Amino acid sequence: MNSKDLRGFGQAFVLLAMLVGVCNSARAQICDARFFHNGGVIEIGGSGLLNVSAKLTFSQVKKTSSTACQAQVKGFAKYSLLSFLSGANDLDHVLSVSGNKTSIANARPGKSPDAATFDVQLLGLFGFGAPIQSAGQKFAPQSYTLAVGDPKRGPTTPVGVRMGEKTVGTQQTIQTAVGKLQCWPVRYARSTDATTAQVQGMMLPIPAIQSQVTDWFCPSTNLVMKQEIEHSGQKSVIEVKMLR
Repeated sequence: MNSKDLRGFGQAFVLLAMLVGVCNSARAQICDARFFHNGGVIEIGGSGLLNVSAKLTFSQVKKTSSTACQAQVKGFAKYSLLSFLSGANDLDHVLSVSGNKTSIANARPGKSPDAATFDVQLLGLFGFGAPIQSAGQKFAPQSYTLAVGDPKRGPTTPVGVRMGEKTVGTQQTIQTAVGKLQCWPVRYARSTDATTAQVQGMMLPIPAIQSQVTDWFCPSTNLVMKQEIEHSGQKSVIEVKMLR
């Protein structure tokens, strides 16, 4: 399976995961993120169940307010999920944010808009519902649906994703790309439904995934700088490698 087979899944999944999945902010929208400026760069890497390598640069940034902004995003992303959903893409998109709605459109000349819209508030990726104040704090469960497959090649398959109640642990010092930081561990269970996706006329089974997740939110960067995932004894780590 190559990147063209998974282009619709890959571009949406990776760009969304890179911009909002790992860089989870408990107080600011993406418009106020540390990397969201002309010349801004974020590099993210991960290994294990989800293997990710991505570097994104930002230009032509326009900000109307803390919840309305736009930027051109260029870079690359390589990814594999469960060792069989894999691919690589050069990315050249226009990212637009209006409130909790984020749209990603192809910016390459001569290409169709190929836009995909996500309700970020449903994903809970820009916040935990309220600022973190202390250990033991709880955040409500959330659920959402991802569309797996390439809509240009056939029907997509909805996959249900559920995140259980989130619990804040005791603040700890961890090593990050910008040095040692005091960060809050936010722990929760995450599950996805078993389903199938059509690829080149064949139905590809996608198993259910039950995971335990820890988001390390660091107040000084206002970002989740690291996400730890455990699934059936296998561990994955996705973290910010560079930020400027």
